Amino acid sequence: MKKIVAFIVGLLFFMVGCSSSNSSEKQENGGLSTPRFCGSFLQPWLSSDWDVSRWEQEMNMLKNAGIQYLIYGPALSIDVNGQMTTCYPSKLFSSPAQNESIDKCLESARKCGIKVLLGLNFNDKWWDSTTSADWLANQMTIGNSVADELLSLYKSKYGDTMYGWYWVWEVDNVNWISNDRQVALINALNTNLEHLSSVCPNMPLWLSPFMNEKASGLDADGYKKFWINIFAKTNFRKGDVFVPQDCVGAGGLELSSVPIWFSKLKQAVDTKPGLKFWGNIETFISPYGVSAPLSRVVEQLKVEKPYVENFISFAYDHYNSPLIVHKDYNDSYIYYCTKGMLPLLSTPQPVKSVTVSKVDDGVKVSWVANDFVQAAGYNIYKDGALIMMLQERGGYYPVEYIDKESSVAGVYEVSVYNASGNESSKVKNK
Repeated sequence: MKKIVAFIVGLLFFMVGCSSSNSSEKQENGGLSTPRFCGSFLQPWLSSDWDVSRWEQEMNMLKNAGIQYLIYGPALSIDVNGQMTTCYPSKLFSSPAQNESIDKCLESARKCGIKVLLGLNFNDKWWDSTTSADWLANQMTIGNSVADELLSLYKSKYGDTMYGWYWVWEVDNVNWISNDRQVALINALNTNLEHLSSVCPNMPLWLSPFMNEKASGLDADGYKKFWINIFAKTNFRKGDVFVPQDCVGAGGLELSSVPIWFSKLKQAVDTKPGLKFWGNIETFISPYGVSAPLSRVVEQLKVEKPYVENFISFAYDHYNSPLIVHKDYNDSYIYYCTKGMLPLLSTPQPVKSVTVSKVDDGVKVSWVANDFVQAAGYNIYKDGALIMMLQERGGYYPVEYIDKESSVAGVYEVSVYNASGNESSKVKNK
């Protein structure tokens, strides 16, 4: 009898454990029924001057939004003029522009239970398609030195909070398609992967390439074959993450094109045992640099859900933080995560009036707002075409825009939009 009771008790514990495990898996896997972000990027240019209090505010905001992973970096960056900046007190790389934002990031992340992936190094000359394989190999060597410094400074202090690495170099479907460039890319990846595997084998590496269907590069099937070749010759480990940008925000892909590209990339990832496939949702609108309407973001999540294990955002602090943009971007997203749908925000009131005047550097369009409460930002139109989107940032609401492309005033109109993407009626200049 005792053996039977013990068996039943053990079986119950096993079933509860499985149920708990499955529940945890469902939560991490984009919420399954309600796909959502489990991670986000944060770039140093936005946060390098944050004090401890600001870091803790942002981290708590991320935690409340369900963010479990934060990608921060690069730790070392070099611009096209050779100017170097580091986000930590480097002894190997002498730079007048050094700060300690990585330490603040890790400290605040530890308090909130968020795991941090650190980008190593980046050089803006990466975007020059004529750079040599030797130049790229040297950059990877620099990256290995950065990793060694970061491990020495922070790993024992922060433990698992310093969770992994981000490969900052963004590969595309245009500039890396020749055989020579692919060989250079393979060697570069292996230079970092082999070193990181030797010094910190349990810290995963994530990378986030992009694609542009409008450029004269590889199509979706060609890009799949490209990555199959790269994966076959690189030493990615079990747990590393391939998390391509969905390119909807930057305009490289139409939303309707995302399924074909992501289905092909998933086929490529499936050829590399242990490599994970996640999605990087672009939550902005290019070229305006404003937050995307949440209605579009939700559609991105739904469209990519069949192909990926999880989602990260580019980028929650930049485009959802109530300390930076309208609070509805954060509040409405959390509502969506809780209810499975966006809240019904009322259409904002239009501006009261619009005036146009000629100034030295173009045409100034000014407006008088009717209500700031629901206004996430403003659309400016000229002769019926959208020419600019502006948004509230840091509590400041724009009330004018200078059209530098125009020397003669046309018909200008201004509308108001909210976080969901609802737009007021347009008001013409008088």
